[in-house]
Amino acid sequence: MEYESNYQKLCVTWRERFLTWDHEGIYKNLNLQGCSPDYLEILYFGRPYRIDRGTGIITNLQDPEDEITFSTQMAIYHLFYYSKEKPRNSGEWIPFRQVKGAAPFESAFKKMVLAPFAQSFSGKKELLEERGRELGFVRINRGDVGFYAEAFPCIPLQFIFWDGDDEFPAQANILFDKNITDFTHEEMVVLIAEEGVDRFLGKKTRR
Repeated sequence: MEYESNYQKLCVTWRERFLTWDHEGIYKNLNLQGCSPDYLEILYFGRPYRIDRGTGIITNLQDPEDEITFSTQMAIYHLFYYSKEKPRNSGEWIPFRQVKGAAPFESAFKKMVLAPFAQSFSGKKELLEERGRELGFVRINRGDVGFYAEAFPCIPLQFIFWDGDDEFPAQANILFDKNITDFTHEEMVVLIAEEGVDRFLGKKTRR
């Protein structure tokens, strides 16, 4: 319970910070739509969320009773807080190890993101294709199964899967725009990718 409580305390801290920010300026800087006097609206992996500008509380518009995970809350708050002035995507795709400042988190990325992704769909590439279509992701010609997805409208990702055989196990990779850290903190890239994989798996991220 203490572990969960620490996550909850951190969410409250960020919620309070959110109340002090220039919401109109953030949305203009990120070229986002959905800033109204009382609420901010944003898509996260295709799902619409609403942030109350008076309380900082985040709601899933498709399921208002849904408990928003720590990872989702942090992804949204970090996008708003860590985005640089006039951030721009480069159009160049890179693996996680090349993300600026991400080297200390590479081991966690492999363990928490790539390994579960590859293992969960080993021998099940048709299921992966089905899940991607259901999520509204865009099929791309990479690996045995590849999908383009947008965590946020300004943070694109590519999910790539190679099925295994008698000699080699299944493998997976996720590519990011070279400038992803123009939009969020490098550590947050791990949680965003993990949540994307969990969407394929049809479950909530574990935090």
